[in-house]
Amino acid sequence: MREFFSVNEVAKLLDLSHNTVLYHIKAGNLKAEQVGKIYIIAKDDFADFLKIQKNKPKRKRGEDLSLF
Repeated sequence: MREFFSVNEVAKLLDLSHNTVLYHIKAGNLKAEQVGKIYIIAKDDFADFLKIQKNKPKRKRGEDLSLF
């Protein structure tokens, strides 16, 4: 049987806001299944998200994102 996390559980584990977790879901960064009006995140999908985020370079606050 698959284990699942709620958006609030993921937010607490990562010290993020509920809206930030929803942003990652809607952006396609974090796989989730919608059940009615809520999203659930499979344990394996959460683990994949953590691996990807760990390997991404961190941006500094206020860093210029323009290409020119």
